[in-house]
Amino acid sequence: MTMIKVKDGTASREPMPSFLYGLGLESLADLSWTDPSLGVQDCAWWPEEDLTGELGANKKWGAEVLTLDVERRVVLVTRKQVAMTAAEKAARDALIQAEITATFEQAIQARLNEAAIAARYDSIATAVSYAEEPAVPKFQNDGIAFRAWRSLVWAYAYEQLALVLAGGREQPTVEAFLLELPELELPA
Repeated sequence: MTMIKVKDGTASREPMPSFLYGLGLESLADLSWTDPSLGVQDCAWWPEEDLTGELGANKKWGAEVLTLDVERRVVLVTRKQVAMTAAEKAARDALIQAEITATFEQAIQARLNEAAIAARYDSIATAVSYAEEPAVPKFQNDGIAFRAWRSLVWAYAYEQLALVLAGGREQPTVEAFLLELPELELPA
């Protein structure tokens, strides 16, 4: 529960002194009983009641208004909603897109690694490392196949990302998108 300082009929967000922790709401509502040397005799800490509601689309929180409900000994908190600037919207949208892109990239990388592990390699990086190693033809052929597949997967993924960003296609779920990726074709 968030507590707000009340002094001389005005509420303010100031931290409650640690020596008041553990006191009940009734005790905090009127601190005239405390030792004057503590400096809180003319103060109180009342619980916050947030009446703000949901933040609207393309809005941000503006000024906060603290109103005393003396009868109930609570501080009513409301926040104004103000329109975001074009720069703030662009920054927010870029952050959201970066998070979505990272989620897809992590899932794709996991899919590449899972395929390599299923073929008994440690990871896609390990499998690809065999592409230039001719000592064991099976490993080299696998490495070549994994390297080509990895390139096809990432090329397709970034092509589709560009389409989504341009509005050329709906953003799929991660699970649905993984099913769209090119298939791995390992040599026999």
